[in-house]
Amino acid sequence: MNKFLFSFIMCIIIWFVLLIGANFSFCINFLSFSGYNWLMKLDFDFISIGVNLMLVICFLYAYYYTRHYFTYEYDGECLLKIIILFVAVMALLVCTGDFLSTLVFWEYLGVVSFFLILFYANYLSLRSSIITLVSSRFGDVCIFILIGLNCFVYSNWVLCMLLFFFILFTKSASFPFISWLLEAMRAPTPVSSLVHSSTLVAAGIWFSMRYDYVLFFGDCLWFCVLLVLTIIITGISSFFFLDLKKIIALSTCNNISWCLLYLLYGDVLLSLFQLLSHGVSKCILFMLIGDVMSGSSGSQASNCVYSPVFYGNWSIFSSWLVIIGLAGVPFIGVFFTKHFLLSNFINILNISTCCIVMLCVLISYLYSFRLCSILLNSKCSCSHGVLFFFNSGLMVFFWLFINFYLFFNLDEVVYSRVLINSNLIFFQLLSILIATLFYSNNFLSSWSSSLFGCDNLVELCYSSFYNLMSYLNMFLFRWDNLMINLFTGIGYQSTVEYFQWVLLNLSIISIFGFFGYLIFF
Repeated sequence: MNKFLFSFIMCIIIWFVLLIGANFSFCINFLSFSGYNWLMKLDFDFISIGVNLMLVICFLYAYYYTRHYFTYEYDGECLLKIIILFVAVMALLVCTGDFLSTLVFWEYLGVVSFFLILFYANYLSLRSSIITLVSSRFGDVCIFILIGLNCFVYSNWVLCMLLFFFILFTKSASFPFISWLLEAMRAPTPVSSLVHSSTLVAAGIWFSMRYDYVLFFGDCLWFCVLLVLTIIITGISSFFFLDLKKIIALSTCNNISWCLLYLLYGDVLLSLFQLLSHGVSKCILFMLIGDVMSGSSGSQASNCVYSPVFYGNWSIFSSWLVIIGLAGVPFIGVFFTKHFLLSNFINILNISTCCIVMLCVLISYLYSFRLCSILLNSKCSCSHGVLFFFNSGLMVFFWLFINFYLFFNLDEVVYSRVLINSNLIFFQLLSILIATLFYSNNFLSSWSSSLFGCDNLVELCYSSFYNLMSYLNMFLFRWDNLMINLFTGIGYQSTVEYFQWVLLNLSIISIFGFFGYLIFF
């Protein structure tokens, strides 16, 4: 009942704050050197307030879920400290209004997320955290270059578009930087429900909203092509993946790409509404699926979990509602913002563009209904399980209808034709049929398991780096290692070993020198 009341109050607060549309900003003279001043600008407008509200709501849900997930143990308290630090850095980042302040908190965001993924402290967590950190460094370096170009009033729009591409696509986990979000699923489920569902990946959306230079480039065709490619790749890949957390992570990449498309083709408000609706709903979905995995001894494989059907109808019903709400099934979830975007394509004469957009909608329905069929599958599951229930209650339903209230605050409402509406209904029925019957294609499953080459690219870079380091170690002399060995057990033994080592090297050098003298002279 408490979570139900909290969800209701937060829905009213979001609707009221965005309806008022109040905004203000102030500057702080943070540093000055040789006549140059760093004016730290903080903006409090509908963008920062909306994203921070989403951040606070997801954090409060994740706070209680973390204690539930770790059953009030000490590990959960340690994780909560890092999560609180992450939320504080993210909240300050969202309020910044200048490039230099954004760079500082952007760097801190990457460092804190590194430690969140590294929480379990094993080899796979270390590998995943390094991949995530290296992927985010592309955006960090590009912001640094962007500051330098901004200082010199550089006007090469091609270079600026390239910099914005790396900043937005690395943080938003769009093609070809999808792999890092899947690697980040090595983190605990509470981290995934907060960080990797709505907040960290939302940083790229926030950057494009705050610094909307992308809209002034005139032609954003390549951005749109890559976003559509991300939607298609993540949709097809999630149709063949077996890991439940990775399926939901691919769904996050898919929906975040829709948010960027809303921003390019629609409006800032439309993108913000989609981000709010998706962020909180995806946070709840991670918690619901996390309970399913916890009840199956921590198994993440969809064919090795105890089916939620055996727990009762309420658990499976809540998960189903969130999944189909995120897919955009009529009149719940993100349907209203997606319907608004599709309505804008009514008068477009380019048939191929309309077909591609409708294909993306079909793919969104496809993997969502496949995930629903996985949760219903009782023939391929564990034989026993434990009921873990976060007591989500009615809070699921409020966030499914928040998109409806936000959508009708827009200035204009566009009604689509009967053809588009009938296509949506047809796509839903078709996706249900495909999801239940045809998802065992070997060719597509082999390609989708590597994210159509994205994982192969990561593995190539990872293996190339370690091969390079193995060759470089042949030419590097470790003086620190020598000193440690020399002064370990100070006395006769270390001195004798050092003398023998020097004598052996001198002998080898003398022998090679003698043979060289005989050969050449």
